[in-house]
Amino acid sequence: MIKINEHLYYRKIEKPDLVNRVNWINDPEINKTLTFATPVSLATTEKWFEATLFDNSKLNLTFFVKENDDFIPLGFAGFIGIDSFNQRGELFITIGNSDYQGKGFGVQIVKFLISFGFIKLNLSKIYLTTLKHNFKAKKLYEKCGFKIDGELREHFYHQGEFVSCYHMSILRKEIK
Repeated sequence: MIKINEHLYYRKIEKPDLVNRVNWINDPEINKTLTFATPVSLATTEKWFEATLFDNSKLNLTFFVKENDDFIPLGFAGFIGIDSFNQRGELFITIGNSDYQGKGFGVQIVKFLISFGFIKLNLSKIYLTTLKHNFKAKKLYEKCGFKIDGELREHFYHQGEFVSCYHMSILRKEIK
């Protein structure tokens, strides 16, 4: 585990994390905001995990809250589409543990990933997409410095309908 602050830790995703990942992705409340085709199974998630282990265009992290001596799984986040030549990557985050949603961990993780992306991955631009109806995520990303680049109309087929999303980004030169 790598310490971010007094209560927040992370590590690269490991096989034991996959059960929580599957449960979180399949949770109907969480899935309202994700673009995963559901349900996902542990077997397909294990195949996904094996395929991503040596893929340098992805960084999959699991985050934990430390309470006393226990590390409680909080969610997953990281980058996909890491493009070293163009120095950009797509950020993703899901706080899957409902006991810790709305308590500021999302902001802490996104700010950590922004710093990590610009410093450790040498990115110049970090971008993401969020479903238009995910008001909480949009507010979180704006709080962390992301700006809306545009709206992608009816971009995802999600839960039986086409839905729009926002494309948002933050540039290294915008960080003060």
